[in-house]
Amino acid sequence: MTELSTARDLIAYMLWADRVVLRAAAELAPEDLERDAGTSFGSVLGTLAHVLGAQQLWLARFVGDPLGWLPGIDTYPDLPRLEEGFEEFWADAKSFLAALSAEQLLADLSWTSLEGESHTLSLWQCILHLVNHSTYHRGQVITLFRQLGYEPPSTDLITFLNGRSLAH
Repeated sequence: MTELSTARDLIAYMLWADRVVLRAAAELAPEDLERDAGTSFGSVLGTLAHVLGAQQLWLARFVGDPLGWLPGIDTYPDLPRLEEGFEEFWADAKSFLAALSAEQLLADLSWTSLEGESHTLSLWQCILHLVNHSTYHRGQVITLFRQLGYEPPSTDLITFLNGRSLAH
């Protein structure tokens, strides 16, 4: 297995897990979706809006067109807009993946953080961060589902890998 296939698998996992959680979020009562739970981003909706915004921010850096701001709950204040944002992001991410080469993956990516700090890491390290960050916050959403009395979906990497191997 190469670094390129690993990066592609990890991003495919991230997109799959986003879809699973978004489908489950659509089953929540509207008041539960928006209920402030005192977490970093307030609610299920706020946390998912942060996940999407961070994914957009990083993908924009990957393709050399940095956003300069972090989309969030103000950009995605309700479920229909959040779903539209994810659909658009998923298409952009798939295009990025289709064009990604091993050479690009190993090359350095330099960016300026939203706080104005300059950084440089390899693209594969930034992709790993993106996937890990998304997983972390989806885990928060899963916890919120439980706290609100809902059965959360499984978004474990092994669930994705087992499902994919069954499809082959």
